[in-house]
Amino acid sequence: NHCGTAHWWMEDLPFQDWIHQFPEYTGTNICFSTNMDPNASKADLNIQESGWFVPSMPDMNLNNPYMLQYFKQWAAWWIEYAGLDGFRVDTYPYNEKQPMAEWCAAVREEYPGFNIVGECWTSSIPQLAYWQDDNQNKDGFDSTLPAIMDFPLHDAIRMALPEDNPGWGQGMTRVYDILSHDFVYEDLGNMMIFVGNHDVGRIGDVVRRNPERLKIAMALMATMRGIPQVFAGDELMFMSANTDDPWSHGGLRADFPGGWDGDAQDFFSEEGRKAAKVHTDGKPVEDGLIAGLYDYASRLFQWRKTKDVIHDGKTLHYMRRDNTYGFFRYDDDDVVFVYVNNSNEPKNIPWSYYSEISEGLSGGVNVLTGEPCEVSDSTVAAPQSVLIVEYKR
Repeated sequence: NHCGTAHWWMEDLPFQDWIHQFPEYTGTNICFSTNMDPNASKADLNIQESGWFVPSMPDMNLNNPYMLQYFKQWAAWWIEYAGLDGFRVDTYPYNEKQPMAEWCAAVREEYPGFNIVGECWTSSIPQLAYWQDDNQNKDGFDSTLPAIMDFPLHDAIRMALPEDNPGWGQGMTRVYDILSHDFVYEDLGNMMIFVGNHDVGRIGDVVRRNPERLKIAMALMATMRGIPQVFAGDELMFMSANTDDPWSHGGLRADFPGGWDGDAQDFFSEEGRKAAKVHTDGKPVEDGLIAGLYDYASRLFQWRKTKDVIHDGKTLHYMRRDNTYGFFRYDDDDVVFVYVNNSNEPKNIPWSYYSEISEGLSGGVNVLTGEPCEVSDSTVAAPQSVLIVEYKR
């Protein structure tokens, strides 16, 4: 979508329309709906896709066939040079959509096993679904973009986890509600799920430095449909390094301690994690916390690697309005039960309420401990905890 004003070609553009140019600086209106809104004006669409992101980021003109060909060749060069498995395409809906569809198709034709995820930053589920390959759009548009970022789920989890006294429709009900819209999406398995990235506040700050709620976030990423992305350090509950402005980009993108000259701490090594005394915000951290969070996330995601039921299985979830959330991932061979108690009090798991899938399940194993686990109506989930149990059919 954009380059920088310091890019070398800005000194001598190959074509005047290599970038979008206006008589005076014109920023994008950030109105993604113009891409699919049947009532949208061409004037609004033009400003959305041709306006500059910010004054220092010239907007590329993908309607110039040479520009588009350059991007196709650029993609092939980087895939070959760096041995890449996929691209994340920034600010995807700001681009001219037809040339981008051609670009995606060209890259995928050359590299059939390659994945491309588009950053379509919107809370509107229908507008997000519009951008995924093969979606049945009424205007006939097919993006050929295989993967999309699930911002609605991201928003729901980040709003739900810190809520101690949720009102109607709040707390973990937010997550249930987002997944109730899964009928809209074309390919649930190729959606990128995440609770943080380099553009939003650290999940550690969002959960107010609460390690138990951080664990819930990681557990959801490891068990829900889609492909999880974990922003570096989120699994260790990194906080912003800028305490004056926790949401500043410089603070969010803090260096990872360890392995670099001058680092006083080393989170790369087991010894360093165990010895950690302060966190990325400079505040003290309790003994063993960093090591414990690392072990928790490591066990979860190593387990997930070999679980086809998590990668490709279906989801069955249950509505509760007490800041808990119970769901199952299942296929013909396996069932995984996940119970989140995000409340501040113990909760009995309503196992019999889940009887359409729970009846007859036995021989459960607690994924996080490796120990046998039999769940019943008398099973109590501790406050701010998650239980994950796997069963063989």
